Amino acid sequence: MSEHKLIVRGSSLTEVNNRLDYGVDKLQEQVGHWVVWRTTPANPFKPHKHALEEFWFILEGEAIVTLEGQDYAVGPGDLICLPAWVEHGLRSETEARWICMDTGRKG
Repeated sequence: MSEHKLIVRGSSLTEVNNRLDYGVDKLQEQVGHWVVWRTTPANPFKPHKHALEEFWFILEGEAIVTLEGQDYAVGPGDLICLPAWVEHGLRSETEARWICMDTGRKG
């Protein structure tokens, strides 16, 4: 438990299925979720689409983002802005850590 309700300590979270869920949906209404993913060759984030807008921020490693069937190389510091219903996926030949945040807004 954090000493202040506005601080979520990553060190207090448990990684489940290659993700750390910060539970921000329980703290406010602007962000649907804030999750730190770890993607390896064994667990690609397969292309899919949905009604929510998302932002992905690459923390560490190199990855390939697939947007509407096109592949793009991404690395640390890159931000991927995903409108609703755009097919998207992410894979890595090594390992990449990245944040997935959705707005909670459906398109």
